[in-house]
Amino acid sequence: MFAFAFVWWFGVWYELHMTHIKALPTINDKPMKLRKRSLAALFMSSCVMLISAKYAWYIILFAALLAIINDRKRWKTYVVALMLPTVLIHGGLVYLVNSGAVIGGDPIESRGIQLQQIARVAKYNPQGIPEDAAKKLAPVFNLDQMAESYFQQDADPVKSSGIQSKKVSYKWRTVTKDDMKDFNDAWWQIVKANPQIALDALFAECFGYFNVTDLPYVSMDYYVNNDYVQSDNEWIHLYNHQWRNQVAGFAKKWGQIPVLGWVTHGNLYVTLTLLIGAAEVVLRRWRSLSWHLPLLLLMGVMITAPANNFERHMLPIAFVFGFLCLEFWRESRAARLAAREASYVGTSTAGKRRIGGHRIDRQQSDKQDADERHLDGRQLDGQEKES
Repeated sequence: MFAFAFVWWFGVWYELHMTHIKALPTINDKPMKLRKRSLAALFMSSCVMLISAKYAWYIILFAALLAIINDRKRWKTYVVALMLPTVLIHGGLVYLVNSGAVIGGDPIESRGIQLQQIARVAKYNPQGIPEDAAKKLAPVFNLDQMAESYFQQDADPVKSSGIQSKKVSYKWRTVTKDDMKDFNDAWWQIVKANPQIALDALFAECFGYFNVTDLPYVSMDYYVNNDYVQSDNEWIHLYNHQWRNQVAGFAKKWGQIPVLGWVTHGNLYVTLTLLIGAAEVVLRRWRSLSWHLPLLLLMGVMITAPANNFERHMLPIAFVFGFLCLEFWRESRAARLAAREASYVGTSTAGKRRIGGHRIDRQQSDKQDADERHLDGRQLDGQEKES
C-alpha cells in the first residue's frame, strides 16, 4: 500500500516541482497555485502513506521542510497537504500509544543492523565480545543462540522468539525498558572491538539493494502465489489458483536471466536513480536534486530494513523512476535550448566593435567607415586641384 501511495504522492510532488516559479514563466512573479484536485490528492496520499508505514512521517516531514525552503511562496500548500496529515495521524498515533489505547511496536524491529553486527561477531569471534557488553546484553539476548541463528541476508532469525527457528535468541517475554537502556552502549563496545566484522555485517545486510547482479532475497512473485494466497485463506485460493502459479513462475524465470532479467529487479532502478542524482550534482542542478532527496531517505530505509535485497522495499523507487527520467530529459532539453539561444545571441553580437571607448554595432561601424572614405576622397580631390 505504501508503494502505490508513494507513487500518487510523488506524482503531485513532480507537478509542484515543474510548476515552481523558476521552472516556467509566471505573471507578476507570482507562483502558480496547485490545482485543487492535486492538493486533495497530495493530502490523501500523505494520509495513506502515514497509515501504511511507520517511517512515512520522516519522509513527509523532511519533504515539507525542503519544499518550504525551495518554494516559500507556496508554503501554505505544504503546511496543509504535508504537515497537517503528519500532525493528525502520526501525532494521534503517538498519543494513543502513550495513553495505552494502542499497543506500540517492539523497538527491537528498528535495530536490524545492530543485531546483525552483534550476531556476526558472536558467530565468528565470540572471544572478541567485551565482558561488560556481554553482561549488559544478557537480559535481552542469548548470545550463543544469536551466533547459531545468524544469517547474513536476514535479521529476523536473530530477533526470533522461538517461533521460526525454535531457538530463543531474543528474550521478548522477560525483557524490560530498563534492560534495553544499555543496549546501545554494549553494541558500541562490540563494534569498536571488532570493526571489520561489524562492517562486513553491515554490507552483507544491505549490499543487494545496490548491486544489479544480486538476485533478490525475496522477489515480488512471492506475493503472487505464497501459502497465504494459495492455501491459508477461506476463499481467495478458489479462483485463478493455477494462473497465479503461471504468472509467478514466468516472472521468476525471467528475473533469473542474466542482464535481461535485471529490468525485473528493483536494485536496477535504485542504482539508476543514484546515477541520475550524481548527474544532477555534476550539472549543478541543486534544486532538482533537493526535490529528489526523499528518494535518498527511502534508500536509508532499505539499508536499515531487516532483510537484504527485499524487493518490496524498492517498489516506491522503481515505480517513480519514470518521473525522474522525464524530469531529467525536460531539464536537459531546456538547458540545450538555453545554450543554443545564448550561442545565437553571441554570434549576432560578434560584429560589434569598440571605438573611442564606446560600443557600436556593425551597421554603425560600416556607416562611419563609408563617411571616412568619402571625406578622404574629397580631401584627395582638393589636393590634386591645388597641384
